[in-house]
Amino acid sequence: MIDEKILKTLCDKVEETTDDSWEDIKQQIGFMGSKDTLRKSWSAAPYGGYYIYQYLKDKNLGSSTADEIARLQKAQDDEYKERCRLQDQNREKRKMLREEARFEYLCDVLKDEMQNMAPIVLNPYKPAEKADKVYATAMWSDWHCGDTANNPWNLYNIEVMKQRAETLVNKTIDKIKLHGVTHLVIEINGDMLDGVINVSSRVSQEADVVKQIVVLSEVVAQCVNKIKPYVEDLRIVTTLGNHGRLGSNKRDWNVCENFEMLIPEFLKLRLDVPIKSSEGLDFTTYHIEDKFICVAHGQYDKMSTVIADFAKMYHSTPDEVHIGHQHKYTDLDDCDINLTVNGSLIGSADYALQCRKTNHPYQVMVIYGEDRCVYKISV
Repeated sequence: MIDEKILKTLCDKVEETTDDSWEDIKQQIGFMGSKDTLRKSWSAAPYGGYYIYQYLKDKNLGSSTADEIARLQKAQDDEYKERCRLQDQNREKRKMLREEARFEYLCDVLKDEMQNMAPIVLNPYKPAEKADKVYATAMWSDWHCGDTANNPWNLYNIEVMKQRAETLVNKTIDKIKLHGVTHLVIEINGDMLDGVINVSSRVSQEADVVKQIVVLSEVVAQCVNKIKPYVEDLRIVTTLGNHGRLGSNKRDWNVCENFEMLIPEFLKLRLDVPIKSSEGLDFTTYHIEDKFICVAHGQYDKMSTVIADFAKMYHSTPDEVHIGHQHKYTDLDDCDINLTVNGSLIGSADYALQCRKTNHPYQVMVIYGEDRCVYKISV
C-alpha cells in the first residue's frame, strides 16, 4: 500500500499547496524515473494517479452510511479544533518566552554597561537640627531622555537634561533644608524615556532606547544619591508611562510591555534605597505618614473622574492623586482631596509647539504638614 505521506505530498503538488518542484518531490518520495514521468503519470487528467485516487476516495465516501460520514466529519472537526487549540497555546507561550528573553537580554545589556561605571559612594545621613518628622513628595516625570528640541522657547538634549536634573536636585535639597524634611518619597512617574512610539520621536532622538535607559537611570541614581544624605528616610515609587511602550499602537501592546520596566531594575543595582515599582501597571499607591496617595502616569485618566476611579478601585478614598503626562502644573482641591499634575523636564518640545503650547520645564514638590506647601521647581 502506498504511504500516506507520499500521497499527501503528491496531492499537495497537484492542488498547488506546496512550492516544491516536481524534481524536489521526486527526491522526497524516492521515485526512480524522471520528473516528467512522475508529473504526467500522477497529474495528467483524467486518468492520472491523482484523479484515480480522488475517484476511489469519493466512491468509498459515497458508499459510506450517513452515520459514518457524520462520524468522520466530527473526527475531522475535533482534530482541527485540537490543532487550533495547541497552536494558540504555543503562540501565547512563544510570545511570553519572547518577552522574557527580550527583558533578560536588556537586563544583561544594562549590567554590561554598568561594568564601566564608577561605583556610587553612598553618603551618610546628615541629621537636621529639627527633631520633628516632616514628610514630602518629589514628583519626577516626563523627562523624555533622548528627545531633542531646538526652538525659540527651548533647547533640549541629553546634556541639557543632565544640567536641569542637577538644578532640580540642588533646589530640592534647598527645600529639604528649609522645611527640615526627614521623610521623602521620590515618584518616578513615567515618560522618563522618549522611547520608540512614533516616527517623529525617532527622528528627533539623539539616542537609541537602550542608551536612553542607561543614561536616564544613571542620572536618576546620581540625583537620588545626592539627596539621600539630607533625609532620614528616602523611598522611590515608580510607574510606567506611554512613551516607554514597545510599539506605536497602544492597542497592540500591554502596559507592562514597556522599556521603563528596566528603570527600577537598574536603580536596584545602583542604589541602597527601598524601591516600589508598579509591577507592570501605569499606576500604583503608597502611604506617606497617614496619607493614602495614588500615583498614575495619566494617559488613561481624566481629570474629572480620576479621584472617583481610584476610590472605587481601592475601596478607599485617596488623600491625594498625583499624575503626569500633561506637562502642565495643576493643583486642584476636590472635597479636601488634592489632585496634583506634574510638569515636565523637557519643556516646550516640537509636539507642544504643533499644539500651540509653550511652557517652562519644572517639577513639583509637595511638603506635608499643618500647612500643605507645593513648590513648582523651575529648572
